[in-house]
Amino acid sequence: MKRSVRLAISVVTGIAAAVVALAYASSVRQEAQAAQQEALARYGGELVAVCVASRDIEPGDMIDEGNVVVEEWVTSLLPPEAMTSLGDVAGRVATSHIPERAVLSPVYFETQSGSLEIPADKVAVCVASDPQHAVGGSLARGDTVDVYVSDAEIADRLLSARVLDTSALAQGGGDLSWVTLAVDPERVSEVLAAMSAGQITLVAPGRDGGISDDVADEDDSAAADAGDTERASGGDTVGEASSGQPDEDTHREESRDGGSAGSSEDEGASVEEKRGDA
Repeated sequence: MKRSVRLAISVVTGIAAAVVALAYASSVRQEAQAAQQEALARYGGELVAVCVASRDIEPGDMIDEGNVVVEEWVTSLLPPEAMTSLGDVAGRVATSHIPERAVLSPVYFETQSGSLEIPADKVAVCVASDPQHAVGGSLARGDTVDVYVSDAEIADRLLSARVLDTSALAQGGGDLSWVTLAVDPERVSEVLAAMSAGQITLVAPGRDGGISDDVADEDDSAAADAGDTERASGGDTVGEASSGQPDEDTHREESRDGGSAGSSEDEGASVEEKRGDA
C-alpha cells in the first residue's frame, strides 16, 4: 500500500474519531441542559429560596424559625424535593440528624420503621394523652416523666417512667394523641387501672429532679418512722408530766401545812409574852 493511501486512511480515521467525540460531548451537554431546564422549570429560576438548617438539628427537634432560615441556592446544587417554604416545614419533627447548612428535604422527616428499643427490665405500655396533659406535647424519646392519675379533685403520683415514643414523633409532626412508656412489669396493672379510673397526666421533672419509685418508697418509709418516733416521744413527755403532777401537789400541800404550823406557833408565843408583861 502506498504511503499516500495510508496517510489518507489515517486522516479519515482521525476525523471520524473527532466526530464521534464531538457527538458524545454534545449528547452529554444536551442531557445536562435538559436536567438544568427541568430544575429551572421546577423552581422558576437559577436561584431559588429554600429552607436551610441554621444549626445542627437532632432527631425529635421541632422545626421553627430558631433552627431554620430561608436562603437562595443555585438550583443545580439542590437535593431532590428541596423544601422552599418555611410555613410548610414549621412544626414538623425531625426523625434524623440534619447537619448545619443542609437544605431541608422530606428525607429528614421520614418515619423510621422498626421495633421500639425497650430496656431489658421494662415493658412498653401505651397511654392516651394530649398536649394539655403531656407537657404541651414537647416530649422526646428518652425523657423521664412522672405519671399522675387524677379523679375529681384528687391527683396521685403512680410512678416514674421513660418515654419510648409518641404519636408526634412517629408521624413526624401533628398533635400528640398517645405516648408509649417503659415501666416495670409489676406496675403495668396500675397504669391500666388508672387509665380506666381517671385522667393520666405526664409531668416532666427537672434535670436532677426526677424521683425514682424506690427513692419515693424509701422517703415514705422514713417519714412514717419519723412520725412514729415523734408520737412515741410525745407520749413519754406526757407520761412524765402526768407522773410529776402528784409530786407538785404534795409539795404545795406540805408548804401550806408548814406555813399554818408556823403561824400557830408565832401566835402562841405572842400570847405568852403578853401574859408575862401583865
